[in-house]
Amino acid sequence: MRTERRKDGRALRAAVAGMVVLSVIPSFRLSAQHISIGPQVVFGDYREVSSDLQYRGSGIGAKATLEWKKFSADIVLSKVKYRPTSNGTATTEFDASEVDVRLRYYITGPVSGELGFINRKADPEFEAQSVGAVTAGAQMAYLLGPGVRMALHGGLMFGAKYSGGGTTSGLGALQLGLGLTVDALHRRVRVTGDYGFQRFSRKTDDGRGVLPAPIQQSLGRVGFAIAF
Repeated sequence: MRTERRKDGRALRAAVAGMVVLSVIPSFRLSAQHISIGPQVVFGDYREVSSDLQYRGSGIGAKATLEWKKFSADIVLSKVKYRPTSNGTATTEFDASEVDVRLRYYITGPVSGELGFINRKADPEFEAQSVGAVTAGAQMAYLLGPGVRMALHGGLMFGAKYSGGGTTSGLGALQLGLGLTVDALHRRVRVTGDYGFQRFSRKTDDGRGVLPAPIQQSLGRVGFAIAF
């Protein structure tokens, strides 16, 4: 009799342990649903030194978003082939490959703090400026309606490094952005649209004095993402 009771006790404990494990698994799977990734079509406008050096182009990109509790992150990749516009004096095409990483922490209401970095590489190397910088700012997110979200973000870029040299003051580089996400197919597919603007108030010195040599880029992205 005691042996049977011991077996029944072990079976009961095993069943309880199994229920605990099963109750944890759905929570883990739920957290995994805050990951989305998908391709984008990219359109860009690039200007350097003055509006006379103006390029426009298009290309491809990808965006991944991760959300976990109060933390979230965006990883955005793009590659744009820029061609000189007919209105400017530029004559040579170039490719711009960019990585933009933004880490966020929710603060209160619609506001989150952001910290990240950007790195853009031009090919051929000196047809345009390759640049890298650390970014810091804030995001404000709004729910416009069922499954429709809009986000505004902005901030400064620090420690900018350029392939052709030059410097930027502490408040001389900024970025602004607007994002729109629409959920579809029971939130498994997200239609995405993003617009980003970057401005570097770069200065150079060729030995005859300091000269302004600003860099400006605007990128529009349209695509979709699969949510997990």
